[in-house]
Amino acid sequence: MTPSDPGPALAGADTTLVRRWNRRTTLATLRAHPELTLSEMAKLTGLSRQTLTAVLEELTARGLVQAHAPTTGGSGRPARRYSFRATAGAALGLHFSRAEVRAISTDLDGEVIARERIAVPSGMPAPERLDAARDLARRVAAPAGPVWSVGAATTGVVDPSGRVRRSSQIPGWTGLDLAGTAGGWFGCAAVAGNDGTLAALGEKWQGTARYAEDVVLILSGRPSGQGIVLGGRAHHGRSGAAAELGRLLRDQTWNAAAVLEEAGRSAEDVFRSAADGEAEASRLADHLAHHTARAASVLVSVLDPELVVVAGELTVGGQLFLDAVREHLGTMCINVPAVALSTLGQDVVPLGAARLALDALEEKEYVLEA
Repeated sequence: MTPSDPGPALAGADTTLVRRWNRRTTLATLRAHPELTLSEMAKLTGLSRQTLTAVLEELTARGLVQAHAPTTGGSGRPARRYSFRATAGAALGLHFSRAEVRAISTDLDGEVIARERIAVPSGMPAPERLDAARDLARRVAAPAGPVWSVGAATTGVVDPSGRVRRSSQIPGWTGLDLAGTAGGWFGCAAVAGNDGTLAALGEKWQGTARYAEDVVLILSGRPSGQGIVLGGRAHHGRSGAAAELGRLLRDQTWNAAAVLEEAGRSAEDVFRSAADGEAEASRLADHLAHHTARAASVLVSVLDPELVVVAGELTVGGQLFLDAVREHLGTMCINVPAVALSTLGQDVVPLGAARLALDALEEKEYVLEA
């Protein structure tokens, strides 16, 4: 039995469902192979040549499939080849934090086309912040082509509809329909989520966590937060507040950004001076490692993940910081998972936002109508 021939059990099935199934199968097959002939696709998908021809015509008209001229030089009649056209549309990932906005554009295969950031005053009102972000988003999207989906990451709690339920760091942010606003800039669908959660998704997609299914991420420094990936997918929770540990870690002596601000030092300065043997810097470095391990321990004790990834500002501490986090975590948890530093730098959150946008686009079959 093949998708195009559902058999007696599905004789009364809606033909729209069958068409969607055939489209999804064809797209998945083309994305997994550089170029295929009609005969090769028929073998791989189980679809008839007639069905494939109709599906390919539809996908070509939508711009998702490109037909290539037959190659010459062999014996027999050369066959036309087909490939997925990743440049048909683009996804955009945005990251809103207190002091900056970052943007990354990708093609439909997730290849980064452009990236840019702008600094903004921490007290900038929401309307002005959004105006600046819109201009940034349009600049970054321009070389990528038409934007089909936008993902936005922000500090605070974001509900499943993409609305900011709670934000204490960005003025006027609570209650904002972030997904609707960002999508409106391009007339397309948009999704939004918490920055820690989307950092975990970005790390799972392209970073240290790509081979792990259950991951806890600690976004350290400025901004700070936590994120969870379960079964390979970002875990937002019922209301979008999954991994929000702020009320459990109220004491500002456990807030890395607050500790550094009070000391009047950057993370880079602290870790460099600690490596040089400065006693006060060594105390601060250990305190930051303990803080990071404490935040991770809450999630590790509940979720028992394969991997903890530390991202953000404190990754400048390198191996010595990582070793200290592991050591402290060992005193807090029964079963300590692997611990690693992020490899994505400051791209980790906007990459996760772009991945969320791509996932939403793929779930909607690239906005193809039935």
